[in-house]
Amino acid sequence: MNNTWLKNSISFVVLVLIQALIFNHIDFLGYINPMIYLLFIIQAPYKPNRTPFLLASFLMGLSIDIFSDTGGIHAASSVFVAYIRTFALTVAFGKNFEYQPLKLSNHPFGKVFTYVSILIITHHTLFYFLEIFNFNHLLTTFVKVVLASIISVIVCLSALYLFSSKKL
Repeated sequence: MNNTWLKNSISFVVLVLIQALIFNHIDFLGYINPMIYLLFIIQAPYKPNRTPFLLASFLMGLSIDIFSDTGGIHAASSVFVAYIRTFALTVAFGKNFEYQPLKLSNHPFGKVFTYVSILIITHHTLFYFLEIFNFNHLLTTFVKVVLASIISVIVCLSALYLFSSKKL
């Protein structure tokens, strides 16, 4: 086992516990529930073979589903976001992310913001549409997506920069 595997395993467990024990109990205005566990997907090292990463993302989502009693929508949303992560990396950082280690604290804030926003907005859109699964509540769903995405982006970016090894 190497140091990266151990670090990712600890990150997995800590983020599941933080989400399940703290952030699942935060519910502002009935719409806003920050989802910090997405940091696992956001921070994971890039590897061309995505199968282990997709499996880990599924297990992350499934763990949150078990604690939240949500019937698989976290798992589905997490796997989808893990699948499109390469696209988000390409949009935010260009093709050069494939040839160097992904260290978000070494990149400009605008690129990191774009990357994190793409993943979180995509996750929340899929999550809330699967949760409601009804187009009669389209406006309510969009309000939930927008408000939860804003708060989740703020919380995730704060955590990324607060716990990064390179201080700004």
